[in-house]
Amino acid sequence: INSSDFLGSALWPYAGIRLANIGIGGVTNAPASVLSPEQQQATLGFIRTIKALMYLRIVEARDTAGAPINVDIPATDPPAPLSCANDVHQYVSALLDSAATNLSAGGSSFPFVLPPGFTGFDDPTSFLTFNRALAAKNDVYIAFRDFAASGTIDNGALTAASTALAASFVSSDPGDLNNGPSHDFSTNSGDAVNPLFENPASTVFRANPRVVNEADPGDQRVATIIITGSPITQSGLTSTFIYVVYSSPSSQMKIISDKELLMIQAEVLWGQGNYPGALALSNILRVNEGGLSASTASGAGPVLDELLKQKRYSLLWTSPDRWLDARLFGKLNGAAPPAGVGQERGFDPIQNFPIPFNEASARSGDLTQTCS
Repeated sequence: INSSDFLGSALWPYAGIRLANIGIGGVTNAPASVLSPEQQQATLGFIRTIKALMYLRIVEARDTAGAPINVDIPATDPPAPLSCANDVHQYVSALLDSAATNLSAGGSSFPFVLPPGFTGFDDPTSFLTFNRALAAKNDVYIAFRDFAASGTIDNGALTAASTALAASFVSSDPGDLNNGPSHDFSTNSGDAVNPLFENPASTVFRANPRVVNEADPGDQRVATIIITGSPITQSGLTSTFIYVVYSSPSSQMKIISDKELLMIQAEVLWGQGNYPGALALSNILRVNEGGLSASTASGAGPVLDELLKQKRYSLLWTSPDRWLDARLFGKLNGAAPPAGVGQERGFDPIQNFPIPFNEASARSGDLTQTCS
């Protein structure tokens, strides 16, 4: 879930990337009378981090369909070539590292004011912890990129993810689980409202009944964020379950949170064979958010299933990670819920969004990818 498109699918954030490229050019060439060297570095670090976030959302959605990277070209040029998913992830890593270097030289403050959703992450030093959080998430994608197909794990990428996590804002303190920067929304003129808010009395945003049925009995996360209303039917599926995560049109939407980072750290430990350590992090969410007793799962398979289940229920309606993780670990249709996704009304879940029609048309239907 992301703020940029219908139901947060982030199918076309290239307009934002274009603005980032224009901003980078402007900041790089700004005279010292406009931006001091430190202010220039801080601003470049901010823009490049947000640009990397947009590319990360693109590759999450498209995956094996690929995506163009080098789009800072004249509008009259042919479309930039499509790159394979791993190349996009490698580009995101390099962009985040470049931004981190900028932020480290950016002094004590930004020369602009960040919105309230970035409170606590609103100077170069604290914003760098957000940058490293994104880097860790991207490194995990790289580490497990071949896992679904062959069971292969890139240990070097796991080490990089662990290093990034150590420089992020991750915390095992149960009081910090919801800490993290957020997208802001407002009903003020010219601002955007939260697209996932609808009046609970009339909303068509409903939880699939499986969300409730596949939870452990007594899971407080389900009781806290889902209420029961009148049944409605959409696309042949009936639900009475209504999400109450976003209480108003101005409700913030989390970009990445401490609890997601805890589970990313758990996935790193799992990939390194430290199953007890991974389970211990998962149990922080299971006990403190779910109100459940600690899991005693053991072994690679059961522990991974437990990690994915706790991540699913702690990030309900705030993140697409359940789909992304199921794809990453080969559990889209090959594993039973709640760890996997499985079929819905006889249909397999989609692997990824395709290249948008208008982009495919601009490419004359040639969707060939390059991969280094």
